[in-house]
Amino acid sequence: MNHYQLSQTKEKLDLLLHQYAEYNKATTEEERSRIGDSMMYDDPVVWMMYKHKAYLGGKHEITTVGKLREHCGEHGGICAKRFKFLSIYIMAKYSKNIKDPREFPDEMPIEDLYGSEILDTLVTDENLMHDWKQYEFYRIDNKVAKWQNYLN
Repeated sequence: MNHYQLSQTKEKLDLLLHQYAEYNKATTEEERSRIGDSMMYDDPVVWMMYKHKAYLGGKHEITTVGKLREHCGEHGGICAKRFKFLSIYIMAKYSKNIKDPREFPDEMPIEDLYGSEILDTLVTDENLMHDWKQYEFYRIDNKVAKWQNYLN
């Protein structure tokens, strides 16, 4: 069974989707910030699944690898950092470039990426997961500071 099919993975995704619904209902910036800070991705598969499911049917939906690349490249924000982190690990372990549409075509369904053997293996890699969690759960003075310590 692939990681994305595990009940624990689906439970984590369901929680994030619930938080996203609450985020969208929030009426103050403070409330949105609090909810956004609580939304953390235990691993890259959960992150990609969330990006796919949360935006489905909207004008920013992410249904393909090309759309994920586009989303992550729109700004230098947190998604760009997560994507760059993954691209470095995938290149180092598999000599594959997820930034290159010749290797991962723009039209490739995002499910094919997060359901791939590559991602399945990466989420069991202790070094990658240690590093991912150091960035995803980073805090400064006990305040959420996701990926602020990522310097690549």
